[in-house]
Amino acid sequence: MGANKSNTTSNAYYVHQGNVIKLSDKENADLEKNGKFYEKFASLSGVISSIKVVDGYEDLKDLAVTLNDSGESFTLYFTVGSGYFKSFARTFPNIDLTEEVELVPTFKEEKKKSQASLLVKQNGNWLKRFYTLENMGDMPQAIPVEVNGNVVYDYKEQNEFLISEMIERVAKEALPF
Repeated sequence: MGANKSNTTSNAYYVHQGNVIKLSDKENADLEKNGKFYEKFASLSGVISSIKVVDGYEDLKDLAVTLNDSGESFTLYFTVGSGYFKSFARTFPNIDLTEEVELVPTFKEEKKKSQASLLVKQNGNWLKRFYTLENMGDMPQAIPVEVNGNVVYDYKEQNEFLISEMIERVAKEALPF
């Protein structure tokens, strides 16, 4: 028959300063940001079912990673090019897409510099990065660019490579339903 209702639900989650957060009401909120209330979580778990790039905050692009767990669907959004993106994307080739993962954001601030990461745990083990400074594999190098006398790095080609690799792998290994 034509119209079918799905038994699954989808929930949007975001990464913010070392926490997974979800929009909430004032009574259940752990965090208020820009007049909105959020509930904090230490991590998000499930089997990765899709990855795509979507429009994010202030003209930025977000990576949307959808996890399935017990008939529920959870989508975690984080900015392409962020520390969360870099760590997740560089670890991604080591993930077994048929097994549950736990995504654990971290954040620390030292000497006015912030460092963010999205760690991946699978089958009780923390996964290591596949791409490292010592072993870049096929991943393009970041391109040094001088801006106002300072050298900064352009990660555009590297990000495009990582995004393409993740999307293609998930599509290839996707179940036919």
